[in-house]
Amino acid sequence: MHNPTNPTEIQPGAEACGINKRYYPLMLDVQDKPCLVVGGGRVAERKVQGLLEAEARVTVVSPAFTERLVQLEQEGRLTLLREPYRSGLPELAAAVLVFAATDKPQVNAAVRLDAQALGKLVNSADDADGSGFIVPAVVRRGRLLLTVSTSGASPAVARKVKRELETTFGGEYEIYLDLLQELRDWVQLRVPAAGERQEMFRLMLDWPLLDWIRGGAFDKRQAECELLARLASDPSAAGAESAGVWIKQQVSSLEL
Repeated sequence: MHNPTNPTEIQPGAEACGINKRYYPLMLDVQDKPCLVVGGGRVAERKVQGLLEAEARVTVVSPAFTERLVQLEQEGRLTLLREPYRSGLPELAAAVLVFAATDKPQVNAAVRLDAQALGKLVNSADDADGSGFIVPAVVRRGRLLLTVSTSGASPAVARKVKRELETTFGGEYEIYLDLLQELRDWVQLRVPAAGERQEMFRLMLDWPLLDWIRGGAFDKRQAECELLARLASDPSAAGAESAGVWIKQQVSSLEL
């Protein structure tokens, strides 16, 4: 009998509903690594797109495919196997990640069980609780990658938060982070003192670069050259602070 006074007791159905699941977030490097998607419809297409953005080597297994998947094959971006899924598929044994994304629950279950028997990380589109991982909603802005998950509680809420993030973090972040990366690499090579470098990085975060980029009159190459020249003349925290003053002047000129 269920004891409401015992907070450690699992309620009937709680495990099945995934109530007690806690996921470990990580960024997985699948560049040039084999990944398998079973299914050829819209769901599979979405899984494939995310893998291609991460530059994985993707194989898709299905008797039929969407036009987009066929187009991607013609572009040489993935491999299509035009056959039903079968146990013992060599591509399953080789895959780093496996996605079961058909519209047939029995096929998805077979893929999941076969993959798990081989110790593979597998995601089943219709069985989040049985999956080894779930895929969050994603916002990409160049080097910036934002993910949202409700741990399966409400995919609709995850999509809503994703839309809010897309509004807050626009395309300017791609330019911003590319520029910061160039400047950071320069500082790492030319400023030997770790404490001085960290102070420079802290000051760089206060630069109103995003305001300058959003102003519409921003030339990344020109700005990079000017900032590198200023830092080269004074590779210190004081130099970084001075560069920030110069950036503020550029932003102020946009408001005139």
